[in-house]
Amino acid sequence: MAGAKVKVVHEDQGLSPSDTVEKAKKLCLQDKVDVVTGIPGTNHTLAVAPVCDENNTFFLQCQARAEYGTWKDPEDPSKGVFDWVFHTANSTTSHAVQAAYMVKELFPETKVIAQIHQDYAYGYDNYNYFTAAIKKLMPDAELLDPLYPKIFSPDYTPYVSELVEAKPDFIFTSLWGTDFTRFVDQLIPYKLLKGTGGNTILEGYWDFYPAIGRDIPVFGHPQPFNQGSIEYEEYRNILIWYKKKYGNLEMGAVADIISSFYTFKAAVEKAYDEKGAFPTRDEIRDAMENLRKVSTPYGEGIMRKEDHRVLWTIECGVLAEDTKGYGLPYLYKPKITLEPSKHEPPAFMKGTDWIAKW
Repeated sequence: MAGAKVKVVHEDQGLSPSDTVEKAKKLCLQDKVDVVTGIPGTNHTLAVAPVCDENNTFFLQCQARAEYGTWKDPEDPSKGVFDWVFHTANSTTSHAVQAAYMVKELFPETKVIAQIHQDYAYGYDNYNYFTAAIKKLMPDAELLDPLYPKIFSPDYTPYVSELVEAKPDFIFTSLWGTDFTRFVDQLIPYKLLKGTGGNTILEGYWDFYPAIGRDIPVFGHPQPFNQGSIEYEEYRNILIWYKKKYGNLEMGAVADIISSFYTFKAAVEKAYDEKGAFPTRDEIRDAMENLRKVSTPYGEGIMRKEDHRVLWTIECGVLAEDTKGYGLPYLYKPKITLEPSKHEPPAFMKGTDWIAKW
């Protein structure tokens, strides 16, 4: 990175925000890292942000999705953003709005929609944003009451039973990781989903594809073509390397970390070019705030200076098995492309407030 070697320090963030804060303090004060990144969970990132800011340490939020994660006060945007906190991935609003547009554009015959989300902030936000967007885009659609299983729940039988009885046309879920795999494993035998003997469409994350092994809509993640973008040679090589090394397809969290790394790399190189020597941390921060382009192996984003967020053009659609010989899934048509103004709220505006103005 501008001629400098990169050292990576790993820490387990722990279960509670207080655990994560202690680890962040260690990284900032003892390890004296330049960047903290990779922390999922809105409550955790909101707790860590002031710690990093007080210590002039970059905090690149790439997995927690709240659009207010860079704000000094999530309830008062007039207080501005933290100097050292940046958000490199798309937001929860983006995820939910993408999902709503996909229903409208790709599955317009949908009449009844069910939702199942995590029983914490990310799940609640997905429900609120998606519901608000669908009511604007498809006002005649029937929205069933949301289901909220506890995180790491081993038994989804009560929720599966409700879905099987309701027989919705469409299920939108923000479950991820093992929560999703357990849910799908327990749902498949009932032959409700399209591809398993039923007609219900299931929409969710990239992470879902390896779990279900069938065609499902895919949304989310910062890259413009999601992980279906095998036409990008550099990114395709990352996917192939990951699959060979770990025996499975890349999880979304890996792409999130890649986005934060390339954002920091772009800032370092911009500051280096302007100075003609390796820059100070302050010079890197100024360069990051003024980035006009963030180049990654899967496309380009743009830094929005006002609220320290990288914005991405998103292409989402149905993920299918690869027919091009790479052993990787890809996005196939029909699919839709959404510019940032279509799926991200303006600076210092929360998702529900923005959608209400549509």
